[in-house]
Amino acid sequence: MSDYIRTLLSEKQEQALVHAISQAELHTSGEIRIHLEKSIGNSSAQQRAKKWFGKLEMHKTAEKNGVLFYLAIKDRKLAIWAGEGINAKVPANFWQEIINLIIAEFKVEHFSEGLIAGVEKTGQALGEFFPRQDDDIDELSNEISKG
Repeated sequence: MSDYIRTLLSEKQEQALVHAISQAELHTSGEIRIHLEKSIGNSSAQQRAKKWFGKLEMHKTAEKNGVLFYLAIKDRKLAIWAGEGINAKVPANFWQEIINLIIAEFKVEHFSEGLIAGVEKTGQALGEFFPRQDDDIDELSNEISKG
């Protein structure tokens, strides 16, 4: 585990996030992932989120309903990248509302709590628009991706 990640999340908090993703996905066919990396380099957070969305093959979900939370820890940058299926259904300001929710927690150094709140709200929206069916399978890992 890279030291930069432990400056943000303990191992216990990381496992709580994985659990929150698993719980959110119990009610939806949607897929939620979190990707953490040290720095965005010369890119924007949105560019990095889009890149990792592709690298993690989140665009390959059956209903195009994957959502990636991207966080560059050193740069303190956050972005959300979502598949076209969910983007077509949520209101225009939906992702900004989630970012605002997360940032409010980050400002008081509640990093895992902020990400969990974002995951839970995303899971609710995914459940509304893409309810879980009896034959649904978990298409992507719930583990936090690190780069």
